Amino acid sequence: MSELFGFVRGILGFILVFFIPGFAWTLVFFKRVNLLERIALSFGLSIAVVTLSILVLNKLIGIRITGLNSVLIILVITVVPIAVYYLNRLRRRH
Repeated sequence: MSELFGFVRGILGFILVFFIPGFAWTLVFFKRVNLLERIALSFGLSIAVVTLSILVLNKLIGIRITGLNSVLIILVITVVPIAVYYLNRLRRRH
């Protein structure tokens, strides 16, 4: 049971760190790319944005690099572009 839990946790962690934040940022920055390009850009952006934001927050503000802090930073990095994307969509409709 614990092996299955570890495997699922690893897959979800990989997706959370290496895909979701970059995908959210591609929605904001890249309007006219197809799905395959968006997926490729998502991996690159996620690696860059997550790594840089965690390291910068650690050096500038002094936030310790822990698992919980990292997850919270990643969630903020993901929620901000999604909010911007939906606000832009609402603004364009009106």
